[in-house]
Amino acid sequence: MVRNRKKKIAIIYEGEKTEENIFKNISQHFFAERADIMIMTLPAAGNLYMLWTKLREDNFQTDVISVLCEMNANLSEGLKGMGAADFSEVYLFFDYDGHHNNIPKKFSGKDALEEMLETFNNETELGKLYVSYPMVEAIKEISADTRDYRTFYLPLAECGNYKEKAGGISDYGDFRYITKEMWYIACNASRKRAAIIATYREEDGYQKFIENVSQEKIYDAQKDVFINQNRAIGILSSVPLFLVEYYDEMFWEKIQNL
Repeated sequence: MVRNRKKKIAIIYEGEKTEENIFKNISQHFFAERADIMIMTLPAAGNLYMLWTKLREDNFQTDVISVLCEMNANLSEGLKGMGAADFSEVYLFFDYDGHHNNIPKKFSGKDALEEMLETFNNETELGKLYVSYPMVEAIKEISADTRDYRTFYLPLAECGNYKEKAGGISDYGDFRYITKEMWYIACNASRKRAAIIATYREEDGYQKFIENVSQEKIYDAQKDVFINQNRAIGILSSVPLFLVEYYDEMFWEKIQNL
């Protein structure tokens, strides 16, 4: 009798050591028995806008893994003949740039991120996109004692210096050593923060949260309330939300009852 092999999950991000440490940690704590996570980066000069643009030019008929391999020769070699069919799920992680400095000029004046969220909305198709505001380092805002984010919003003018600001003393200062219990705390804090940003009652339960606090709705709320009206963003790391959405209601109840 042949045992079922673990499924493969592709994690795609924009080439920072930070994300690599985070996803290696998550893989160890949450996916060791469930799936093999393969971490894929865009080349140093590339970004997710470029990846999306290439897909768009092909009317989204090409799979993400193939396009990514075209952009990153080292990745193509590292996959050793594997392609899109070898991956059950694809997830993309993106840091929101409040000034949109990395948007291709031809999309100037358009809401490219909104279109990207519409494109990358299913992990079993082109992939599912998660956005951090202003960046994945926002997880460093979470306090293990208060079990919440320390800061609620960030002026857009300060986004460029956020990495240095977030690099101060933090319970989540070294992503390699985040414990499983700390991830539970981060998931609960991020669940609550996302519900506040999206103006949704997070106590209404898991299924309604999944339906009403999607990445698209979080971005719409960020744009309508924080960005356009107040020139700021609500601070939120998307990685804990990825875990909340990936797991079932039992996980939700566990983090809610910490």
